[in-house]
Amino acid sequence: MKPIIGMCLVFILGCCKSEGHWVSATLEGYDLRECACCGGCLVKPNDAPDKVFQWYQKGETFGITGLDTFPMKVMINYDVIQQSCIASDGEIEINELVKIK
Repeated sequence: MKPIIGMCLVFILGCCKSEGHWVSATLEGYDLRECACCGGCLVKPNDAPDKVFQWYQKGETFGITGLDTFPMKVMINYDVIQQSCIASDGEIEINELVKIK
């Protein structure tokens, strides 16, 4: 009986969504270079200070528009996307974003 309860507990805990990891970052502005893998918004997360990532605003923009003043300080929860065409240190998907005033 104990192995069954243990397996059920592992299954239930494995299905729970984990708390996101918030990181301060700077949105540098839109990537206006003209190349096949350019575009999106350039992001410098503080947990990777020597890297600049591209963020393509797919759907949710989190209130970021071309009318905003860059660079902009933000807090983000993001994931690095593997195997994408980019012209920077990588592409990220921002799951949550809060502007810092």
